Amino acid sequence: MPRKNPTQVLEKPTVNEVVPSPVEDEELTIAEAEISQVDSQSTSSDEVKLKFEVEVETFNSKLSTALLAVPTKPTHPSLGNVLIAAIDGQVKLTGFDYNLGITVSCEANVEHQGMVILPAKLLQSITSRLPVGKLTITANAKSVVSLSCASGKYQIRGANPDDFPTLPALDANNHSFQVKPLLLATALRYVLFAAATEETRQVLTGVHLQFDADSIELAATDSHRLAFATIANPYVEDEAIPEFSVTIPASKLQQLERILSETTAHTISLAFDESKAWLTIGTTELVMRLLAGEYAQYRQLIPQQQQTTVRFERKQLISLLERLAVLTDKNYVVVADINQSEQSIQLTVETANWGSGVEVIEALVTGQSLRIGLNIKYLLEGLKKLDTAWVELLLDEPTTPIIISPVESLIPTTQVLMPIEIKH
Repeated sequence: MPRKNPTQVLEKPTVNEVVPSPVEDEELTIAEAEISQVDSQSTSSDEVKLKFEVEVETFNSKLSTALLAVPTKPTHPSLGNVLIAAIDGQVKLTGFDYNLGITVSCEANVEHQGMVILPAKLLQSITSRLPVGKLTITANAKSVVSLSCASGKYQIRGANPDDFPTLPALDANNHSFQVKPLLLATALRYVLFAAATEETRQVLTGVHLQFDADSIELAATDSHRLAFATIANPYVEDEAIPEFSVTIPASKLQQLERILSETTAHTISLAFDESKAWLTIGTTELVMRLLAGEYAQYRQLIPQQQQTTVRFERKQLISLLERLAVLTDKNYVVVADINQSEQSIQLTVETANWGSGVEVIEALVTGQSLRIGLNIKYLLEGLKKLDTAWVELLLDEPTTPIIISPVESLIPTTQVLMPIEIKH
């Protein structure tokens, strides 16, 4: 496979790095929404432009999936809506934010075919609280929508479906094939955590996918850490994959991972053109815009030799690190003393304001003893994404990157972590 000119991506983390806090979800409740109880007078038949009946539980499940593409803070009013289309015994729900579009369908008793758009979170706030049973949704010519269930009726104002943005279509010249969803979901879990969150290096906010006839390799880096995983044959059946690569926003792939973790489909369809990716997962379709720009040649940053190998129980080390993390400050530094003669690792955290902590864990150590400084936050995040009982650390010098590899993983995966310089 031809290689492009290498670009440096891994850098030593600075001790004053500020880690952004997670964004809190904004939940819209019925009390905050503008809804009104409708009277017993139903919409006259000549005004009806959409009417269907569906199970409440089924509708809520599909709506939750479509809402994964509805932004919390829409940049345009129409993007806060969900498009509902009823046709040929099916209801399709679509959310779209210009970078991610999700369309999910389910069977329904369709009496009047048509389309309407509704405030997405308001609709979910109502239907998620309805009792189990049948739900009838009716829209009149003015896009006023009635929701009827066994216990009552509600009415909310919709909008003209013509105001909803059109999802982009794939170009005629595209690559398409099938992948097993379990393997793709596993690979995404292994790498997504390492993607950058700062928009100043936009291409690094994505996951890079490299395709060839033998494998799909996924990689992500934020310049302080790197994670990559490989899906090898037989991920497709009787199909040859052309050699190409794409970079997809990590934030959109996080939504894909959620959908893959719940699907019962045996295979999913992938298709790519120059600017978009299309995925079909059972009754769910996704379209994602690709990131432009050259991704770094990350494999050239992996150390070619390692003098020390350390094998340990993953869950035991996670518990130990979580205890020590309580005492770390914003520098997140943990010092690891790897002792070959005692077959152990001593981990130490010491801060001026909080105090210190020391933990020792048994390990299988081959090679030389050494001391190395690590970012405890990054180390914990990476270990938690793995799913094997044992994990190996491969090290060379205190100043060179360390390699983290799970033992007997479902698919091959590797994490690379830059050390932190410590004062002896």
